[in-house]
Amino acid sequence: MATPTAEQSRPAPTQAGKAASTNSSQPEEYTIVHTAPRRKAKKAAAYEDEQPLNDTTEALAKNSKKLARLQKKQHKKQGKESTRVRNFLELPAELLHEILSHLRPTDVARVSRLNHATRDFILQNETSIARDIMDRRFYLLRQSLPLPVAFEEVDEDSRPALLNPLWQERTAINQRLYTHIQPLNAQQVCSCLSCIQAWNNLNVVLDFAHFQWHLNNREPISMVARGAVPEWNLELTDSHARLVKQAMTSQLCYAGILEKHLNSITGTLLRQVRFPPKVPMHRHNKPAYAIPEKTLQPVRPYQVTEVDAATEDDLFLEREGRHSYEMPFHRDNYYSLLAYVPNRKWSKEEQRWICYAAGAHERDLAWVRDRFMPTTSAESVIEKSRVKPVSTLASPKAAATSLYTARNTILQASENENK
Repeated sequence: MATPTAEQSRPAPTQAGKAASTNSSQPEEYTIVHTAPRRKAKKAAAYEDEQPLNDTTEALAKNSKKLARLQKKQHKKQGKESTRVRNFLELPAELLHEILSHLRPTDVARVSRLNHATRDFILQNETSIARDIMDRRFYLLRQSLPLPVAFEEVDEDSRPALLNPLWQERTAINQRLYTHIQPLNAQQVCSCLSCIQAWNNLNVVLDFAHFQWHLNNREPISMVARGAVPEWNLELTDSHARLVKQAMTSQLCYAGILEKHLNSITGTLLRQVRFPPKVPMHRHNKPAYAIPEKTLQPVRPYQVTEVDAATEDDLFLEREGRHSYEMPFHRDNYYSLLAYVPNRKWSKEEQRWICYAAGAHERDLAWVRDRFMPTTSAESVIEKSRVKPVSTLASPKAAATSLYTARNTILQASENENK
């Protein structure tokens, strides 16, 4: 078989190729293109006089009915969310204060544990909240059980008289002989007679509330022998003293102490109704008969009822009842103690209770300042010879009697000076 030659293998020229070959014989035309780089356009010079352009174009009115319905729905939803209270603290401060003032002091303490914001609000308004609570619930008890004054709040002119060893020796009988009360520290608490009495009363109130379970269940109270210092009694009296010191700086803690004492009073007056004594069974195992109510409580002080106890206030103490002239100087007195409300007396002419604790601190402080201000050595020897030795009054009852006798002496002296 013969191989094709190069001319035979070359493809045949097309119609376009023939036209191009015919035109190639004519002269060609050329276009000159400049390839020099383009010059950059000059930037518009920025003049300081020019002001920024403000777009004053008005927005086009959107008349879509669908858009109007969506906007109306959105505004309605936002209005509902703005009026809805999602948090306890979103309430107005006055309304929140009013709500807290209707609670018990223990309930306010529990609410303060909700979160940090609630706790900060309660601590910032603690004094006003506690004052409203006490005005509503413990108006009478606050007058009968005032707080002792801190030594830092006593004026500097009276401090040397209170720290005078002669005065401290005279008041030692009212502080060292009680097994259920921790003696006050004269460097921290004012040691005038009214403050000593206030310190003792508040410690007795806490100690009396501590043994309410024993009294309700007719269990004997642990007694402390004279000269003995058991560990449990030291811890108990120390905890009560810490609470009283805290109440001197925290009005809410003070209201909590008054709440405890109110519960102790109502529980004591209604004990025979709430916890009736067990009636012995008959010898033939017959069912026990019901004790008449007249036999249970022949005389109930203040005519207190369960309705009065349910109100959780001290308004029933305005009725005529028993006086509380003597402080329970021993835990053995708790068995016969019904309602301990000191610093007041019943006026038969006016038919109401008269509280005499107001202004007692200023009178007692002036009396101590006039008689025990540090003087010359000769006068100190004479005054020391007049001080009655502590050993002559060696019983708690004598100490309590001497305290109230001294208070009556000061009151009589102040009344004579006023006349």
